[in-house]
Amino acid sequence: MNSKFNLACKIDQIMDKSTASKWVSSILLTVAAFATVAHAADSTPVIIGKNDWLFTAYEFSNASDARDTEVTIQLLQKVNRLFEQQGIALLLVLVPSKIRIHSDQLPDTKALDEYTAGKYENVFKALQAGGVNVVNLNQAFLTSAHRASATPLFLQLDTHWSPTGALLAAETVKATIEASPSLRLALAATPEVKYALTWAKRKVIYKARDLVNLLPKGAPSFPWEQILLFSATREKTSQASLLGTGDVVGITAIGSSYTHKNTGYPDGLRYTLQRDLLDISIPVTQGPWVGMETYLKDDAFKNNKPKLIIWEIPEREMRSPPNYKFREARYVIDNNEWLSRISGLLK
Repeated sequence: MNSKFNLACKIDQIMDKSTASKWVSSILLTVAAFATVAHAADSTPVIIGKNDWLFTAYEFSNASDARDTEVTIQLLQKVNRLFEQQGIALLLVLVPSKIRIHSDQLPDTKALDEYTAGKYENVFKALQAGGVNVVNLNQAFLTSAHRASATPLFLQLDTHWSPTGALLAAETVKATIEASPSLRLALAATPEVKYALTWAKRKVIYKARDLVNLLPKGAPSFPWEQILLFSATREKTSQASLLGTGDVVGITAIGSSYTHKNTGYPDGLRYTLQRDLLDISIPVTQGPWVGMETYLKDDAFKNNKPKLIIWEIPEREMRSPPNYKFREARYVIDNNEWLSRISGLLK
């Protein structure tokens, strides 16, 4: 179903000329915000790699991030227990950094360092040890044959995953659910809805390319990237329609701009899970913490509490707890206060 929830992502992933003008005005605000955050980590936010690949320097980590990362892990462990107490299963989806998945395209002068190379797996193990259900996309992406194919897992000129990467993420979410008894029970408690998946016959031009917009004046120009799209179509006969459940769904997919409908990820989930879901993507300026709190305050949650929440967070956000000082001031929250608010909203 098309979400009526009022948390539209400011990064619109535009695929054709007819929607380009609508995209330009909204993307500029997000690009500016992204540049501000990236600047906090590196004075040159964009790295020009090999073979027309661009990367954001903000994905590189160092040991100075360790404390904030540990705080984030602890908060996610605590909020996971709060959801459990309310009978809501939480599944965390960590988006691996593009610089690791396509590290072979980094320039020789900016190779992947040891700390950044191992951060995802260290965070994944810590979350698991704390009882959090978490999807390991890092391993799925690193072992995928698509990494070095004509349909790579990330976009060359943009921070986001490609449709191929989005579908692989959805497939890995399904595999994680199937491997967990509690997640299987949560999924089984939601109505099945039949979806069919169709890949386009030819590639189309992708026009968002947020990293190109961050390049300084005088930087090299880059040809338009072409990508292969897929779509998920709801079939006429489904368990939901037979049971008369209408638009009531039991799954919410919430996250960053990687969860925006135009990346293909929400439709990938609909197809792999054979379920309808509410999809919500949060502007980069707000971050995951404000996004989750806003959702829990909304009627979309109050009137239709889900059985399963699939919460996508980019790996780079793991060093950015609610009180992260480089976020816009209006979105900076005391860590304990944020947790207290979430506890109150769930109760």
